[in-house]
Amino acid sequence: MPQHGTIARLFADEGYGFIETPDGRELYFSRENVLHPAFEQLTSGTEVQFLEELAAEGPQAKRVSVGKHHGA
Repeated sequence: MPQHGTIARLFADEGYGFIETPDGRELYFSRENVLHPAFEQLTSGTEVQFLEELAAEGPQAKRVSVGKHHGA
């Protein structure tokens, strides 16, 4: 089920950022995990939806998008 959060920090040159969840956690996401709009169009403070997955490095945000997920 998609979760909601806000882009907390972006490192555009490196191609990654962090999403702050409503409970105050920060989840890493990379350019490859952004569905819509393009990673380059994201800005700090943008509200997004995402799926949280546990990766080797810890929880990460996958399928990051602005707006509603379709078929999720």
